[in-house]
Amino acid sequence: MLDHHLDPDSSLASRSHASIDDSVAWIANSLNLRAGSRVLDLGSGPGLYAARLGALGIAVTCVDVSARSLAHAGGVADKLNLPIATVHGSYLDPTLDLGDGYDAALLIYEDYCAMSPAQRALLLARVREALRPGGHVLFDVTSAARFDVVAQQRTEAENLMNGFWASEPYTGVHETFTYPDLRLVLERYTIRSRAGTRVFWNWMQCLKPEEVRKELAAAGFGDGELFGDVAGSTYDADSPTFAVRASR
Repeated sequence: MLDHHLDPDSSLASRSHASIDDSVAWIANSLNLRAGSRVLDLGSGPGLYAARLGALGIAVTCVDVSARSLAHAGGVADKLNLPIATVHGSYLDPTLDLGDGYDAALLIYEDYCAMSPAQRALLLARVREALRPGGHVLFDVTSAARFDVVAQQRTEAENLMNGFWASEPYTGVHETFTYPDLRLVLERYTIRSRAGTRVFWNWMQCLKPEEVRKELAAAGFGDGELFGDVAGSTYDADSPTFAVRASR
């Protein structure tokens, strides 16, 4: 997985590095971030956004469940003397101290839609507590338009997705199930190799802007402003994703 994060042209684990460059430039400008600002990067992975923000003098706290990814982020920070701290754990864990007084919080790569409504409420409550008054939250969302083009299917292949799931040879099965009443998609990956069988479940709820805004309001945020993505493009109702920026 880390290799795919670090591949500048791959979008399997992170967006392309050129896209990340564009996003960071827009994020810093639109959220009024400057040297000395503090950012909470939730689900940070190996710190691709954090390193670019850190190079601008912005202090970033990376939170992720992957110790390997955080080790990479910390290594880059040490090598380049960047103001980056790492916190290992789930941002949904109420015992995990996220800190407070942040100028902005980021949740990028549609993680918001991988959570249940209760988990999203918990996340937004935790983010609000972590932000200073007037601080911003920015995240991207899988849109309701995406659900319209998802079909139930089953695919089986050797080294499914070009070896994404394991370094050794394997057989992969990818199944997609849809639940129209909830606009919910389940992708199940079954990976069989000499080492055994592993199963991965990827839930994705496709949301409308008004649903996201209702959840933000319930958590005490202002009305979210819509964008096409976290690089600030114009919102498009037919796009498979959109981004939301809101203030505490």
